[in-house]
Amino acid sequence: MPVAGVPARSSYHHGNLRDALVMRGIEILDTQGFDALSLRQAARDVGVSQAAPLHHFDGKVGYLAAIATQGFRLMFETRIRALRDLHDPRERLLSVMLAHLRFSMAHPALYRVMFGAEVPAKAQFPELEQAATRSYGILETCVGDYLSHRNADLKLARSAALAAWTACHGLATVMADRLNAWDIVGKDDPLKIGHHVFSIFIAGLDYQP
Repeated sequence: MPVAGVPARSSYHHGNLRDALVMRGIEILDTQGFDALSLRQAARDVGVSQAAPLHHFDGKVGYLAAIATQGFRLMFETRIRALRDLHDPRERLLSVMLAHLRFSMAHPALYRVMFGAEVPAKAQFPELEQAATRSYGILETCVGDYLSHRNADLKLARSAALAAWTACHGLATVMADRLNAWDIVGKDDPLKIGHHVFSIFIAGLDYQP
């Protein structure tokens, strides 16, 4: 399925080639997996020479960093949509955590690029770091709002947000390789499992050490 926002091949031009290559890369990840992704293939698919991408990316790592950046922007949008029309702090926190799991299941290869070792020095890419921080900030805000609603010590907010992210990322990683955790997760719907796991986590936020 084409990724939203990718123009038809005939509409590509120099002004949007970088974005077109990034979005085509995400399409390849979603439909063919990580091993199929290459700058050469993406260039071929959008109808430009194999050398053209080198004007926009510093090799494959630079290309992967740009793809990861867009991935975090898409995750940010997914989290924003998950919060729409929700006002209760617990419902908002649960929904944003489930959005993380839902995104990882919809885009497993992209998720790997975003969080894996394929981009070894992420801090060298300011746009990537900014996009990741912005996306994480939604989760951090929801955690802080929940703690405030429960009259908990807001000094715990940073650690609690990290714990929330760990729960999200940990479960997403398990679900990405269910064969190695079959005795734990069984055949249940991943989102149903996520609802249970994240509900237990949120209940734990009420504990005051």
